[in-house]
Amino acid sequence: MSLKTLLRSNRLVYAANAAWKCHAARRQYRRTLEHYSHRHSPSGIPPLPVLRTHGHGGRPNIFFVGTDEQQDRSGTLQALARLGTLRWYTRADGSYGQNDQRSEAVRRRANADRLRELVAQASAERCAPDILLTQTWATLIDPAVFDDIRGRHGTLIVNISMDDRHQYHGRRLDNGISGGGTFGLLGHIDLALTAAPECVDWYQKEGCAALYFPEASDPDIFHPMPDLPKIHDVCFVGGRYGIREQIVTALRRADVRVSAFGSGWDGGRIATEDVPRLFAQSKIVLGVGTIGHCSDFYALKMRDFDGPMSGSLYLTHDNPDLATLFQRDLEIATYSSVGECIEKVRYYLRNEAARESIAAAGRTRAASEHTWSQRFDSVFEQLRAPVSSPTNRSSGAHSP
Repeated sequence: MSLKTLLRSNRLVYAANAAWKCHAARRQYRRTLEHYSHRHSPSGIPPLPVLRTHGHGGRPNIFFVGTDEQQDRSGTLQALARLGTLRWYTRADGSYGQNDQRSEAVRRRANADRLRELVAQASAERCAPDILLTQTWATLIDPAVFDDIRGRHGTLIVNISMDDRHQYHGRRLDNGISGGGTFGLLGHIDLALTAAPECVDWYQKEGCAALYFPEASDPDIFHPMPDLPKIHDVCFVGGRYGIREQIVTALRRADVRVSAFGSGWDGGRIATEDVPRLFAQSKIVLGVGTIGHCSDFYALKMRDFDGPMSGSLYLTHDNPDLATLFQRDLEIATYSSVGECIEKVRYYLRNEAARESIAAAGRTRAASEHTWSQRFDSVFEQLRAPVSSPTNRSSGAHSP
């Protein structure tokens, strides 16, 4: 029996372990906020690097190093393919991404060696990458490989991090060195794209150029399907644990029909290609905006954009990050407690006109401002002509 299974079998032990994990994540976050609030960058805000292409009519050679194939094929790879000539990381057996189950030391070395091999192959075919985009941590790959690739090919190294709020430092590496998260990449990357606005400041004070880069969606994948009936009152997609389980269970006890899919739910796992249809055929797409087992520590999620993009009402936690991206109660709906979630679900199920008005406005906002193509277009444009003003590259800190 695995440790996780053992913990789940004892509800009290499981709850205590979850509470401890949440406490540890919040404590590390506060410490990091405090550390950077007193730290100053002696050389000011680092300038953005410059992306140079080599004889491709302005279209760069892009090499993408991902981890989750289903996530990356939900808009990221499609957007990058429109921007340039795209290749991506595969393991020796042809499988996608860095999900190597071997020990950390073996994994870090193997992923670095494989990346070096793939880039050398691309170079031999006259397609050396102008830009290497990664979604990685120091526990997955030895970042020294980035220095080697930059030195050989002049490649710009950019890391995308969606979990900086709780994975900036990550855990210690096997050799005892701290910084197994994105922090461990510093000194080896040219630019950090972070989905947590306050983390831009962290990178900049470490001498690394950074941009705020929230998640997005693809309007060709997630979109309204008016010819299909709305057969689900509420849908949720995600693993069954923590506050997620509490919210769905509470809704069901309140006689709300919730179609839940993912590990541990009665609906089981749902194929990635079936999620857009599920969202489009739901009156309400339920979001849970918390980090891990926490109940009041938030981070942006991809469903924050896929939900509204689907043309259905999106209801999620009142995460302050969303206030700068959508108009709450006009383009999305939010809740601050399990009780409020139940109240709003009941209200919007009874009031179709209000529900569909918010759903339509959410779709309009998502399609006009929050697509993967727009996200990457903006970054690539800034790298071609770096801006000198810092006003759009930093933001205040959030405290849980």
